[in-house]
Amino acid sequence: MFMSFNPPTRPKNEPLWEGGTFLLLRLRGEKKKALKSTGAAPTARSHGSPRAPQALVLLCVLLCSVPAYYLASRFVVTAVVIQGRSMSPTLKDGERYYLNRWRYLFLPPQRGDVIVLKDLTHHDFAVKRIIARPYDWLNLKDGNIYVNGQRLTEPYLGKGVRTDSPDLREKWIQLGRDQYYVLGDNRTNSEDSRFYGVIQRQNILGLIVR
Repeated sequence: MFMSFNPPTRPKNEPLWEGGTFLLLRLRGEKKKALKSTGAAPTARSHGSPRAPQALVLLCVLLCSVPAYYLASRFVVTAVVIQGRSMSPTLKDGERYYLNRWRYLFLPPQRGDVIVLKDLTHHDFAVKRIIARPYDWLNLKDGNIYVNGQRLTEPYLGKGVRTDSPDLREKWIQLGRDQYYVLGDNRTNSEDSRFYGVIQRQNILGLIVR
């Protein structure tokens, strides 16, 4: 006796299956599994080179480090080497210090600060001490300094050091806006505001950190 078997037929209103996300992921997983079981090596196109991300990170570090170094040395801290004896005995020739450039972004320079400034006379940099600030009255008399009528006490000077004008005459100076009067601690061997006058705030680079 023979029996015929016919497969079930699809109802007319039933839509065809169009696939789905879950099935698609399963198919991809099964394909990877099949590759692994057959020993087939994955292609470079599907996985990429592992060195590429490392090279990209290194390139980013290099590109970021250059401007970071520039910004730090321009606005934060710079190493300086003292040249000359105009600031002795406070600072000696050949000594190394740090220049704090960050401080004067928030606070104005103060009297007594040891600073680095742009020396417009020699087109280089110099280290001096601030003696007078904007709107101060300055008087050089008898080897002493008077600021706003008060004799300036300078414990950082050597014993018996005098502060005279170049022509040994009494000097009266009134500072204006953003003007500073600077001197070297070695008064007999320092080219400073007694020779080239007051300096502008914009020419002060930063504070020497000791």
